[in-house]
Amino acid sequence: MNLRRRLAAEWLAIGLFATCLLVASLFWRGTAAFDHLLYDQLSAAQRPPADNDILIVAIDDTSLTALGKWPWDREIHARLLSKLQQKKPRAIAFDILLSEPGAPDSDQRLAAALSAGPAPVYIPLHFNTPGSNGRDYDTILPVPAFTQAAAGVGHVNIQFDDDGIVRRTTLCFTPDKGGKTWPHLITGLFQGKDPSFPKAGCAEPLLIPYTARGSFSEISYADILNSEVPDELVRGKNIIIGATAAGMGDNFPTPNGEGGMLAGVEVMANVLAASRRNDFIRPLPDPWTYALTLAPMWLLMFGFLRFRPRVVLMISLLSLAGILLLSIALLFGRLWFPPGTALLGILLVYPLWGWRRLQAMSVFMDSELRGLEQSGEVRPLPIPTNQTTDLVGRQSEALASAIDHMRDLRRFVSDTLADLPDPMFVTDPEDRVTLTNKLLNESLDKDISGWRLTDALDLMVIPDQRPMVDLYIAQSHAKGQEYVRFASPAEKTFVMRRSEVRSDSGILHGHIHYLTDITALAKAERDREEVLQLLSHDMRAPQSSIIALLDGPVDADARKRIERNARRTIQLAQDFVDIARMGETEFAGEDVLLADLVREASDSLWPLARERGISFAIRDTSDSAFVLAEPESLHRAICNLVDNAIKFSPADAAIGIDIGRHDETHIIVTISDSGDGIDADLLPNLFTRFASTGNHSGRVKGVGLGLAFVHAVITRHNGTVWASNGDNGGARFSFTLPIA
Repeated sequence: MNLRRRLAAEWLAIGLFATCLLVASLFWRGTAAFDHLLYDQLSAAQRPPADNDILIVAIDDTSLTALGKWPWDREIHARLLSKLQQKKPRAIAFDILLSEPGAPDSDQRLAAALSAGPAPVYIPLHFNTPGSNGRDYDTILPVPAFTQAAAGVGHVNIQFDDDGIVRRTTLCFTPDKGGKTWPHLITGLFQGKDPSFPKAGCAEPLLIPYTARGSFSEISYADILNSEVPDELVRGKNIIIGATAAGMGDNFPTPNGEGGMLAGVEVMANVLAASRRNDFIRPLPDPWTYALTLAPMWLLMFGFLRFRPRVVLMISLLSLAGILLLSIALLFGRLWFPPGTALLGILLVYPLWGWRRLQAMSVFMDSELRGLEQSGEVRPLPIPTNQTTDLVGRQSEALASAIDHMRDLRRFVSDTLADLPDPMFVTDPEDRVTLTNKLLNESLDKDISGWRLTDALDLMVIPDQRPMVDLYIAQSHAKGQEYVRFASPAEKTFVMRRSEVRSDSGILHGHIHYLTDITALAKAERDREEVLQLLSHDMRAPQSSIIALLDGPVDADARKRIERNARRTIQLAQDFVDIARMGETEFAGEDVLLADLVREASDSLWPLARERGISFAIRDTSDSAFVLAEPESLHRAICNLVDNAIKFSPADAAIGIDIGRHDETHIIVTISDSGDGIDADLLPNLFTRFASTGNHSGRVKGVGLGLAFVHAVITRHNGTVWASNGDNGGARFSFTLPIA
């Protein structure tokens, strides 16, 4: 398994393992202790203010001292209620169990007090667990007389969290599935007798936002009986009557209790206050809790795949802080998200991924280093000295040694490629140039790295030969073609070979394109063909004519023709030698008056022209312009053009020679004959060696090196030569030269 697949498998395994672990932790509340501790600290920092409309009537130690041992006669409770009713409270919650009958007279007086009004009085019921006959609970109601007399009955269940702390309550309770739902005792104080009870969601557990201990107003039970409490203190208040004395057994551990304990009546006061403010803290629904717990962990998991370790560490720290801040923000919004499991997920996957990735890298490095040692490199891997005993340290040293080795090898390959005697470049599997050597960049005058192969070939190959090169690239391996030959826009000839670059596993990584400059070889081939052409045709034809003339009587006319053919052979040989030498010698020019040179050339051919009655019409508008020229070769070139005009003009014709300014920097010479002109399809190749003018009207067809010599001379003088047909017939040969 390669490293990428191994890491992907490890990543997926860690993700699934962490997901299962976090889900299990949420289900079994594995981080409840941390969550409770954090909740207690956060809730203590934002305690709500006390509700001044709530008054606790406490059965405290003072009352026990004044009224005697508990339980008291119910006639005392009746007197208390009567005293309170006289002070006109809003409602009364009587948090004392009345499930067993007492003295008949006392019960009768208490029942009367419960219903005397004007404030409604609510009394508690309680549940025994486990219940009888397999039930979870047995509901224990107050004595029927009390139940009928009271304004309502409600439960006073206390719910303990896993750590035994009272943090939550429910506003209703259904002891048996399908049975009656009982409201909380304080519900009557808050809502009165609500005909719509039970309301949907009333059984939802609610976290109690506790006020500071002692925040609620509290008066002693005995003080009410002794009429020591002013009416203003009670009027319009919600009264909760219950025990606060330590020996009554009605104290419970809460997040803000002194020494961890708070009286049950004060717990009820906090529940009533939260109901009035409507600011209970609701636990986040389970789907959201699971989502917010798993999301940071998976965010970090995906960060492992995308970012560097330093960035991943930052993501981890930010995730931890973000989870805590999210929990705090939701708490201010009266929602509680326990962050412990989400924090556990971050703290779990970060080191777990580091361990598994390190293990995978260790195995991979061992495998790769062994493979590198066995791969037949230029030299074996050096053995690192001063090895540590730590496995990772040894592997790191071996890896560093291998990297040094590969760096040296890469430098060797790079230097070799850069100094290759021919241009080369490398393309990737998408045919984009990834590597070039110095010679290619110099020949193209630009670096084509990053170019597409098609764009690079546009720069290297002349358009006419591009389809042939494209076909080679597309089909060379299928057809077994080893190379393709092409010409470049810089008038060079190259042979290109293309070979594949594959890995040990056979994966295609790209192609190497090696260009061999065969310009000199191509020129030698052309020269060879021209020599063969010269020997096999142009020089052979005059010699054959001489031999044929020698077979008959050699009169004056025959001698004249023999001489002409011999001179023609000599001229062909001389032209060939001159063209060859011209490419090997440096230009040695001098200032020459071009008009004079043209007149000298025409004068030298005047006898030949006079024989056929041909005249010259020379028109000079060059303003005595000088050119930098080699007089001898330029004179011969002009003679060749004038000689051609004489050859292809009919008898008694006129040859025009025009000398003038082509532009501010060039002078132009045009020689026009009166023949039938040149075939249009021959014009493009007229100045190549051994080309024919194709003129059929003259007595001599003019096949040979004359025009090729003219082209070579004019090009050597940085000029341009071309041919065209005149508007009224005849051929026109023109050339331009730079003004000195």
